[in-house]
Amino acid sequence: MASGVKIEEHQFRVTLDHSAAHFRLMGGIQWYGPSAIENMPQSNLLDGRLWYSTEEFHDALGSMWRYCQEHPDTHGLDHALIYAFDGRAGTIKFHAYLWKPETGDTMQPLDYGRAVDPLDRYNSYPGCILDALLAQNKAVKASTVVKRALPLAVKRFGAGASDETHTVLLHNALKTMMQTEPLIFSRDDPSNYSPTGRFTMVEHLGIYDKDATWLSK
Repeated sequence: MASGVKIEEHQFRVTLDHSAAHFRLMGGIQWYGPSAIENMPQSNLLDGRLWYSTEEFHDALGSMWRYCQEHPDTHGLDHALIYAFDGRAGTIKFHAYLWKPETGDTMQPLDYGRAVDPLDRYNSYPGCILDALLAQNKAVKASTVVKRALPLAVKRFGAGASDETHTVLLHNALKTMMQTEPLIFSRDDPSNYSPTGRFTMVEHLGIYDKDATWLSK
């Protein structure tokens, strides 16, 4: 099996653009061992590799499945995160999956709500931000994300707080998520209309997860 190159989450957006520019399907895998901390399944990253070749990516998937089947008691894996960067149509598509050794060749689509505690998914400011992000179809200004999340916060938490208070808490939630969720990407675009001379553009890669046909082609 080809070893691939080191996978770096902060390069995922660049990898998507590269896949579309070269009309190719690429993929990566991150392997995780049993968690050292209870209830934190992603706390023990063993290795992560990216393959620019579709054939080598599929070979890596098959090798992983076969190895775990052949060594059920000694493979040392808890789970893997699998990513597909599909630019074969000249446009970007992104797919993310959770895989566990006991599931054989079956992969579960990654829950993009992982950035928020499941108990707080629909009852928190991060939950409002996440819903606003996943409703986008392209990168938008950070202030626009907060603006679109504000009606959700007002609806969910009532009118007991002012819009200004909601807005501050939403900004804080977005800032934290940008620092902790690797699938949320931001970039600074220069602008003469901003007091700082730039706008921060934000997007969640989950908005590109559509029509997953990469395994059948």
